[in-house]
Amino acid sequence: MGLFDFALRPGQRFNKEELRILDKNFNSISAYTKRKFRFERKDIADDINGSHYGVDNHRVTYIHIDTQLPDSDPNQWLQFDCLKLFIKTEGNYHAVKEFFDSSYDDGFKKIKVPVMKKFPTFALKVGWGGNGFITEFKYNSDNIIDRTLDNPYLSDKCIKEIETNSIKFLKKI
Repeated sequence: MGLFDFALRPGQRFNKEELRILDKNFNSISAYTKRKFRFERKDIADDINGSHYGVDNHRVTYIHIDTQLPDSDPNQWLQFDCLKLFIKTEGNYHAVKEFFDSSYDDGFKKIKVPVMKKFPTFALKVGWGGNGFITEFKYNSDNIIDRTLDNPYLSDKCIKEIETNSIKFLKKI
């Protein structure tokens, strides 16, 4: 995967609008955490990755430095990934749900997977088990091709949901 992602997988990478929303929520995080962080950098993956639960994803990593800890402290760095999941079918949805929010008590902390009814769809996954969230991307345009070319904007309700979940995520750090 990589070189021809733009042609073979339209809309599967984060678009400028989605990155703008993520930047708004994750570039300055100190207001929502008990620690004081300085934004270090954002790394955007060059390609789309496959996964062991059958869903392609594109990754953006946010890296922050705790300004109150010395340089030698390994806890000084905070890094977390934001994944744009492309859920093609209902079967892929159930695989994602089983992976992140298994009904079995396997001792691992879960991430709640929202109910999704229309496929294909995109979802945002942030964080890790026990402190993370998954939100379905909802756009102003339903058609994937129109959305990719003409109207990449997220709905106001979706933006608010991402903001609310981001604040909950950051308060647990």
